[in-house]
Amino acid sequence: MKQPPYAKNIPTDATCFALCTGSESWDRAKNTGWLTSTPKTILPFKDSIDSYKWSFAQNKEVVLFSNGTPETHERLMELTRAVLSHGAKFVLWCIAGQPMNKFSGVVSE
Repeated sequence: MKQPPYAKNIPTDATCFALCTGSESWDRAKNTGWLTSTPKTILPFKDSIDSYKWSFAQNKEVVLFSNGTPETHERLMELTRAVLSHGAKFVLWCIAGQPMNKFSGVVSE
């Protein structure tokens, strides 16, 4: 299993990172003028969440964005559960059309 794109650039001592999803996730993560001091990674649109290793999220705060055509609510929840199960402190959603949610601990259906 491999890490998602750009995850290797997240310092082990980072306290947080942005997780970009949606059809425009690549463009958003590559944008050097957006969240300039925050490391970013991507779940490429419609890629299998389970095909990536999320252990780098251990003890980090995660801010989840979806740009362009968004992933479904179910996939966003699945991604949130995956990141939390690998030790993220919390996942904060900043997604248009979705309530601003902050998830921590175990997230059920």
